[in-house]
Amino acid sequence: MENRICDLPDDLILEIMNFIPTKDAVATTILSKRWRLIWTMLPTLEYKDSGSGTIGWFVEKSLQLHKAPKLERLTIELGPHSHVDVDVEKCLENAVNRGVHELDLNLLWNAEITSFPKSLHTCDTLVDLVLSNKILVDVPSQVDLPSLLYLSLIDVVYKDEDSLAGLLSSSSVLHWLMVQRRKDDNLTNFTVKVSSLKTLYYESAWPMDEPVEEGDDDDDDDDLIGSLVIDTPALDDISLITVCEDCCLIDNMSCLDEANISHVIYPDDKFLKSLSSVKHLYLCLTNPMVGSSNDVKFSRLIEFYFLTKTVDWLEPLMFFLQNSAQLKFLTIHTEHESPSPPWNQPSSIPGCLSSHLEIFVWNNYEGRDDEKQLLSYILANSECLKRAEINLIATCNLEERQKEIQSMPRISTSSRLLFPTQMNLLFNGYCYRH
Repeated sequence: MENRICDLPDDLILEIMNFIPTKDAVATTILSKRWRLIWTMLPTLEYKDSGSGTIGWFVEKSLQLHKAPKLERLTIELGPHSHVDVDVEKCLENAVNRGVHELDLNLLWNAEITSFPKSLHTCDTLVDLVLSNKILVDVPSQVDLPSLLYLSLIDVVYKDEDSLAGLLSSSSVLHWLMVQRRKDDNLTNFTVKVSSLKTLYYESAWPMDEPVEEGDDDDDDDDLIGSLVIDTPALDDISLITVCEDCCLIDNMSCLDEANISHVIYPDDKFLKSLSSVKHLYLCLTNPMVGSSNDVKFSRLIEFYFLTKTVDWLEPLMFFLQNSAQLKFLTIHTEHESPSPPWNQPSSIPGCLSSHLEIFVWNNYEGRDDEKQLLSYILANSECLKRAEINLIATCNLEERQKEIQSMPRISTSSRLLFPTQMNLLFNGYCYRH
């Protein structure tokens, strides 16, 4: 077997080495003279601290020996036990000098916060950059990252708002941005103003265990604390996780196709209107909606996944149905134990039910009075319905619930009524895809 592997050409051996950890690839140097230098031509290097504390020495030494003229990807993860005297700047300079395309730097060590590496200030080959944890985004005005398409900022600290703005403006072709914030990241206002941006994932550090009372926030935009400002005219995919609607100022999202909105504190008309151009919407409602009116129209919405964790969910759902005339795919996922307050059926049937809704899915259906009332309403008024899937909660009487649902009148006589098993449930609450 050893001889058969040795007979392979170097290019094929390198392809095989790309699938094993870098430390194992380097260890092949002891096999024979033939293997001594093969690993040094690897296009990707990945260093992750295993807890031994020796990763820093290994990173520096192996990068010195590495000879590949081009470095496609470099990953460095320094854990709590890593030596604090690792010269991160020197390691990255080595990678930049060889035209690195992808760089993932995660500093979890006990050293002081490391400033944004100077070697990256004018790296014209960098396409994908991930910065995590003890890194200070301190960016001068002369930063230029002309090839950067993907940027992830995970639990980093910012010198000030100008540094964030400088980093984003230096990336003239940026298409994808992920932001996960920490509470002590030094910023009050987080502004995303990137004309080329297509995808944005933003997760704030809002403590979910601290309740927010309606009316606590000042209506004056000048007094916003921890505001998020989004001005991205080309954006077509957005995810907002744990934000306060009063602190979220959104403009220029007319091209929006997909939106994942989770844990928005008291969403109101102003916030919902910023999403009015969306085609596919995932909404996790954990607080009541504030003053939703029929002035907000979702004229392009064809797919809606509605996950509710609040008892006041029927009215918000009907608001979306009444204002989404083109809706074809609807999924409801209920995660609350108490029944909803009494619900008055609307005087007019939503247009999406009478002319467009084709696929309807309900996850976690228990059979409470409020659930039966809504399910009966949808089945009785969805004229174009082709399939209704009801995923019953495991704790209910499955046979009794199925018979109860099957007895409900359906205006669409050709529609199929399905009761998938628990194994077929959608996992993690992501949108049903037709």
